[in-house]
Amino acid sequence: MIDAHCHLEDMDEDVIKDAEEDMAAVVTSSGDPKDTEKTLALRDKYSNFVYVCLGFHAEVMDNYTDEQIEEYIGYIRVNKDKIVAIGEVGLDYNWTKKKEDQERSKQIFRKFIDLALELQKPLVIHARNGKDNTEGDDDGIKQTLDILVEKNAKNVMLHCYSGSEGQMKDAIRRGWMISIATVVCKSMKHQRLVKLIPLEQLLLETDAPWLDPDEPSGSSKLTNRPWKIEKSAAVIAEKMDITKEEVLHKTEANATRFFSIRDI
Repeated sequence: MIDAHCHLEDMDEDVIKDAEEDMAAVVTSSGDPKDTEKTLALRDKYSNFVYVCLGFHAEVMDNYTDEQIEEYIGYIRVNKDKIVAIGEVGLDYNWTKKKEDQERSKQIFRKFIDLALELQKPLVIHARNGKDNTEGDDDGIKQTLDILVEKNAKNVMLHCYSGSEGQMKDAIRRGWMISIATVVCKSMKHQRLVKLIPLEQLLLETDAPWLDPDEPSGSSKLTNRPWKIEKSAAVIAEKMDITKEEVLHKTEANATRFFSIRDI
């Protein structure tokens, strides 16, 4: 089994050693330039098990100048052979609340889409709505998807999917991958949505250390772990009326194909 999206830089290294016992691979996404060297070091240490995506999370935008972001893009170019995707990148209007900041986040997002197209790498997309933003928009998911269409992005993974049924159906028609996080263990909305996803376009992720399915909803404990995708697989298998093993096998194959990682 493969966790298609987590954050190993935010977990103890023993987690990787434990994951190696039962998992085929783990894909970790770094959305902050400050974490890049640590993330690539883990990739080097655990080669053929840890795979890396490098991107830029809108949440950290205020910490970097445009010049620093351009330097980071250059760094990714130099290290392109060490990564399997650009991500996570996108729009987050829960954190980016003001119109002027949202416009800057769109400009940055477009730069990273262009980078992915240039390097011929897949895109791992973060898209999140705001709520009652008085100085900006709320519809971060729609605007994220609109920009992907505008840029004619093809090889796309919608990480921790939280959009509507209609948006998901449109993404599926475009051939994009839908990544379902461990929230599916508790979320009735996600349990309804998974029944509509073709198995060939489904990925499993934990977003660990966040979203622990064994903690109460809304818990801030950072205790989720990559192998807990098995819990998601059990829930999804029930909704799809197939076996858990079939879900794990197919999503592993999907992740291997999408990220162009070794034949597991």
